[in-house]
Amino acid sequence: MISTHLRSIRPYSKTLIFICLVSSLCFVIFAGLFTGCTKSADNLIKNKVLNVGLILGAGGLGDKSFNDSAYNGLLAAQKELNIRFETVEYTGKDADIDALRAFAKNGYDLIIGISIDNLKTIQTVAEEYPNVKFGAIDFELTGNNIASIVYREQEGDFLMGVLAAMVTKTKMVDVVGGTDIPAIRRIMSGFTQGVAYQDSSVKVLTDIAGTFSDPQVGYKLAMERYNHGVDVIHNGASKTGLGIIQAAQEVKKYTTGTSGDQRYLAPGYMIGNRPKRVDIAVQMLIEEVNSGTFKSGGMSLGLKENGLALGPFDETVVTPAMMKCLNEIKQKIISGEIIVKSE
Repeated sequence: MISTHLRSIRPYSKTLIFICLVSSLCFVIFAGLFTGCTKSADNLIKNKVLNVGLILGAGGLGDKSFNDSAYNGLLAAQKELNIRFETVEYTGKDADIDALRAFAKNGYDLIIGISIDNLKTIQTVAEEYPNVKFGAIDFELTGNNIASIVYREQEGDFLMGVLAAMVTKTKMVDVVGGTDIPAIRRIMSGFTQGVAYQDSSVKVLTDIAGTFSDPQVGYKLAMERYNHGVDVIHNGASKTGLGIIQAAQEVKKYTTGTSGDQRYLAPGYMIGNRPKRVDIAVQMLIEEVNSGTFKSGGMSLGLKENGLALGPFDETVVTPAMMKCLNEIKQKIISGEIIVKSE
């Protein structure tokens, strides 16, 4: 029927119909190609490789603490997102700035500095490259292209002070920091308040090791304290703290920490930690850049935001009754019933 109808039409009309048919076909093909291109573009955006550069703090990788936590954050982000990353060891020299400048010049999507050691380095390079995004973890830094994440360490270390007061038999405990920086002062303040909250008769000593990267310094300091009556040392000294753990095992006394799970280093004596989730902060910054929601400005993480964790603990030392007490106090801190001062 259709072919008969077409033959009855005048020749010039056939030509017109042919043009219309060809035009319609071209439109369909073009539309399909356009849609395909759009989908391809979307896939390219989704599959875009993010380049991330991270400069470590003093102590570097292998500290089983702060720096290793940041590195774990990079690995976790790499599993979830399409990222490529490089790390730079902290030296405190011009080479640090040169390394970050190289990241910026090569179009890295995000440059992160962890630890206050890198404050001036990040500040300098961020000012030179205003279109590059920077992350500052564990120190405050302002800038239109800088996102700064700090922690309310005192909240978690208040709980570790409570635990130390419950565990000690000599009624003498110690808290050791790597260097005298704001984060360490918050750790010491929280720990001291927690001890007093639980048992005001317990004496608290405070020590600054002077370094985050020397286990021998930590070992010597810990042995001196243990030999003079301290039976629990809370360690906020990163790699230096590995010496504290060694000393605790040798004299069969206790230590706690502020990093990941280190119980395997001295079973029965390293009784648990209050990890600062540097890995979470690293992942958060990378995810924001990936999703296009990166914002400059400051953010504070504490117990409520899961920026700090509690445990795990050695169950041969930390009893269920102790854990119940710690969790109850944790909830009081989160709700605001207990206010822990930063200094």
